[in-house]
Parts: sequence; C-alpha cells; structure tokens
Amino acid sequence: MNKKPISPETHGAIDYGFLGLMLAAPSLLGLNGPARTLPYLFGAVQGVLNALTDQPLAVKRLVPFHTHGRIELAGAPAFVVLPVLTGAMKEGKAHGFFLGALGLLTAVYLLTDWDAAPKA
Repeated sequence: MNKKPISPETHGAIDYGFLGLMLAAPSLLGLNGPARTLPYLFGAVQGVLNALTDQPLAVKRLVPFHTHGRIELAGAPAFVVLPVLTGAMKEGKAHGFFLGALGLLTAVYLLTDWDAAPKA
C-alpha cells in the first residue's frame, strides 16, 4: 500500500491554516475590490467545510472525510474561474495569490490520504 503523507488530522490543520491565509492575505497584499472579497469567501467556505468534516479538529463531524476531498476537488477550479470572471485577476498581486492558492490546494489534495480513517 502506498500511503500518502497527509493524514486527516494534518489535513484539518492545514485547512485551518488556509483559512487564516485567506483572511489575512487581502490586507497583507493590499488587495482591492473583488480581489479583496474573494479570499474571504473562499476562506469562509473552506473553514465551514473543515469545521464540519469528520476529522479530529472538527467542530461537528457531519461530512465524511472522503466527501470533503471530493468537494475540494470540485471547488478547486473556482480559484481561477471566479477571479477571472470578477476581474480580480487584473491586479498583479491577486493574480499570483490566486494561482499560488490553487497550487497549494492542489499539492495538499494530491498528498492527502483520503482513504485514511480519521482518529476519534
């Protein structure tokens, strides 16, 4: 068996870190308009999903861990599509930020052991 290095516990911690990044980035990067609003939206969605996913750092375990992964995979294109549609990618810093966030999400997704059973 080829186990991936990111466990459900670690994935939960990374997701909360991602929430922090999404909340801090607009101010730290001086983003404006949609480029400022979208990270808050992405962070809120990620934070709520993580808080409700069956993993040790959850507030309430309602969403199975493997379903969390499917939702993340389905939502990943939004990190490019929404910034393009809203014009947020026109800001140079925002362009790099959204592509970097997508890269981070992709790496975490690919390295997560989605078949692992979350600890109690």
